[in-house]
Amino acid sequence: ALAGAALALGLTTGIDGWPGGGEPALLIGFPDCEAPGGGLIAQPTAAWTSLVFVAAGIWIIGDRRLVSLPRRLLFGSTIGAVGLGSFFGHAALTDWARQLDSLAIKLMLVTFIVAALGRLLASKDPALVTGWVGLAAVTVGFELAWPAAAEPLLVILAVAAITLAGLAAPPETRRWLAIGLLVIGAGGAAWWLGSKGGPLCAPWALFQLHGIWHILAAAGIVSVYQIYRSETT
Repeated sequence: ALAGAALALGLTTGIDGWPGGGEPALLIGFPDCEAPGGGLIAQPTAAWTSLVFVAAGIWIIGDRRLVSLPRRLLFGSTIGAVGLGSFFGHAALTDWARQLDSLAIKLMLVTFIVAALGRLLASKDPALVTGWVGLAAVTVGFELAWPAAAEPLLVILAVAAITLAGLAAPPETRRWLAIGLLVIGAGGAAWWLGSKGGPLCAPWALFQLHGIWHILAAAGIVSVYQIYRSETT
């Protein structure tokens, strides 16, 4: 319901023109291949396929079998936020929308980092939530204070999340980490092939490889999440 309300509110705002935006066709500094149009949704394929992350987040929040509610909320809400951030990033093609996209991805990585640390340290839910709030605040503050550090910060968080997941995963669940990383890697290959200047970039094609990246990335993230489904401490 909250994801739907956020999406509806954003689209309603964008009907009269996205705040801080100009003509999308003139915004050539963004790395996406899909040719931007002048409508409400500048890059339809990339925008609509982003919502697969929202679907994944909703599924995780409703996954009551093994994971406690605070953990499901952290995983589900941050993964869903990636979908909303990416949607508005591709729909509006403005700097603020891309910043929203960037921060959402980093907050999701913070969730995986804190969950792995929580498992390694056998932390209870209150400590997990407190740790998440602290690391999330530092991450957001750092990026807003030093925008140029956004990409290095993303790399650092991603490496930390993967490394800690490998350390925290019980042997019987490590296959999920391997599958998830392989699927995300395949999605990354699709992203590179279909990126602006990439070998398979076709700006006016009906469907874009960037959409494949969204779908595979979401599937890979859900696979990695399986490591934490048995977390009960």
